[in-house]
Amino acid sequence: MKRRLLSLLVALASVTLMASVASAAGSPYYPMHPYFSVHAGWTWLQDADVDYDDPTIFDDEIEFDNGYNVGAAFGYDYGLARLEVELAHRQNDVDTININFIEGPAAFSGDGDFSATSVMLNGYWDFETGSPVVPYIGGGIGFANVSANDVEINGAPVVDDDDTVFAYQLAAGIAFALAPPLTLDLGYRFFGTSNPDLEIDPSLRVLGFSDFETEFDSHNVSLGLRMNF
Repeated sequence: MKRRLLSLLVALASVTLMASVASAAGSPYYPMHPYFSVHAGWTWLQDADVDYDDPTIFDDEIEFDNGYNVGAAFGYDYGLARLEVELAHRQNDVDTININFIEGPAAFSGDGDFSATSVMLNGYWDFETGSPVVPYIGGGIGFANVSANDVEINGAPVVDDDDTVFAYQLAAGIAFALAPPLTLDLGYRFFGTSNPDLEIDPSLRVLGFSDFETEFDSHNVSLGLRMNF
């Protein structure tokens, strides 16, 4: 909880800081300008705790395979700072569902996937180096639709539901100025959300399971291309 709060505060501070320096001097390589960017890459979704609404049920856990992320953004480069609106999607298949029975825990092979489609307001700070290579840091806040899609255990349905929740992210990377107007971007993002509430399949409700909330915290590495106008 403390880590999530710290990440959120840093993301909020990042957006506020970038907005406050929107009048910064232009970059020696690209003056102040709007831009459009796209990116795609690899996503690791952290194991997610399953916290049932019924407090008498032991918490379970979901493990995931490696997944992917894609996104696009439109923003404005103020020289040292950038502000953008980003639409992104990340998805990971379910690998294992760990259920805690009274007799002890048991691991089951899972099917289906978890995904998050987000709209974010991001801010970045570019560190000019006097060369075409520009490191940066940043963060963002927004909202995401987190979806559990056709999740099953051994062919038996578990959950197929979604929830729209608050989202935030922290970012760092290196930009490489190519021939104008293009910039290559190698970046990392930690993307997290508040806990989504999901409805369990009715077939499990009659067995004593209840609806639950879970987690969506992911690490994302992507390669992108930014086009300046």
